[in-house]
Amino acid sequence: MLFVWIWVWKSSRSENVASYIISKPVQQLITKYCNYPMHAVGLEGSLSMDEQLNQKLFHLEMIQVVIRHGDRSPAMSIPNIDTKKYDFGCTFETRNPQHRQLFEDFRQVSSSFQLRDFVKGGKLSSSLVPSGKRCETGQLSQKGFLQNFELGRHMRVAYMDLIDDEMISRSLRVRSTGKSRCIQSAAAFLFGLLTKDTIIGEGLTINVSSDIWFREDDRGILYKCPTLMDRWVKYKQRKDYVAHAVKMEPFMQKYAQILRTSRSALPSVVFLTDAILTRYCHNHPLPCGPGGCVSQEMVAEGIDFASWALAENYTGIADMVTHPMLIHMARRMIEKAQQKSSPKFVLYSGHDSTLTPLMLNLGVHSREEWSPYASRVIFELWRDQRTDNTKARYLERYYFRVLVNGKVVTSKMKFCSDALLKGELCPVTELISWLSSGTGIAGMVGRYNSLCSQ
Repeated sequence: MLFVWIWVWKSSRSENVASYIISKPVQQLITKYCNYPMHAVGLEGSLSMDEQLNQKLFHLEMIQVVIRHGDRSPAMSIPNIDTKKYDFGCTFETRNPQHRQLFEDFRQVSSSFQLRDFVKGGKLSSSLVPSGKRCETGQLSQKGFLQNFELGRHMRVAYMDLIDDEMISRSLRVRSTGKSRCIQSAAAFLFGLLTKDTIIGEGLTINVSSDIWFREDDRGILYKCPTLMDRWVKYKQRKDYVAHAVKMEPFMQKYAQILRTSRSALPSVVFLTDAILTRYCHNHPLPCGPGGCVSQEMVAEGIDFASWALAENYTGIADMVTHPMLIHMARRMIEKAQQKSSPKFVLYSGHDSTLTPLMLNLGVHSREEWSPYASRVIFELWRDQRTDNTKARYLERYYFRVLVNGKVVTSKMKFCSDALLKGELCPVTELISWLSSGTGIAGMVGRYNSLCSQ
């Protein structure tokens, strides 16, 4: 990736923050990644104005959302790096009166959230509000809370016809990975999605999973894949993977020199670049160590290499690790079509390592891009009201649409192209066929078992 344009950036928030001379494309990538201030916009809940997709002819039945947590402090404590010198804003202290009120309201409703171990079923204890004056490693920041407040609010507006104040107990399902930043992001999202009175009056349960890919079914039973690690290791032994990894070595050696440590002691390029990006997102100088500081050239190199590593790390196993979650999503669509009890709104709160393989498996991931904080992948279920239910099989009336950060990407999926309706809606039957290799609903699990036996 070659950058030639130059753009000068200086924080207006602090006179102590140094000026950065970085290329314009790099600056744009970082700004998009930081995603703050967040102004959530998108096409969620709104079909094309095309006559064939007139919203009066289609009814929105269900939404399933997968989010990445919001802004945070650095994900890893890297020896010899000067991270402890800087504050990443992990308290609710602010001079902004609107933010102060939001934080106070959230603090009041936080006790109405119950955390539940999704596999064992017992209650869990975890603080939903910040404690202490300094950030811990990978802690959700004030910006991260605000991002999810805004994202939840956007969802409430976009899906106002589906979301009501009585939906909690009967039609809302929430899962989060076990990391506090994901649990807090889920709670902040729901705070924006629902009213304060609704949350306090009803109470909400966040089911906590130990699996970053949410491979448990709705009963908490994990889909196991014994050959997963073997395939992962073999993929990383491919010649093209090894060749690209070799290209990273000059970058890694420079970082080792800065930190005055051995190359073997360095964490992955993803964590090293994360140390860079978190500085930019919080207007702090670039990372330094006993041997100097990260250069502007290293910023561009790090983003390039980390984006490649994050995508390539999951390319070989994307189908294995996301097939179970997609099966669960498909089953909820089927149950909705059968008019059985099923939720209206499902939220999964995870990581970039949750979203990346999901998008790779669907064929909608931009390999040059690292999923921004508070990213979202949304599956909407629509019912065609024009079809006579007595003449059509129940599933033939149902379509789904996929959006990534507000953009419709259904047409980019690796399946469904021939059956796509006006570039937006894909028949649910096509999803089932893809997940089952054409063997139908009963074959989805069999297809997964086949993947895990290869």
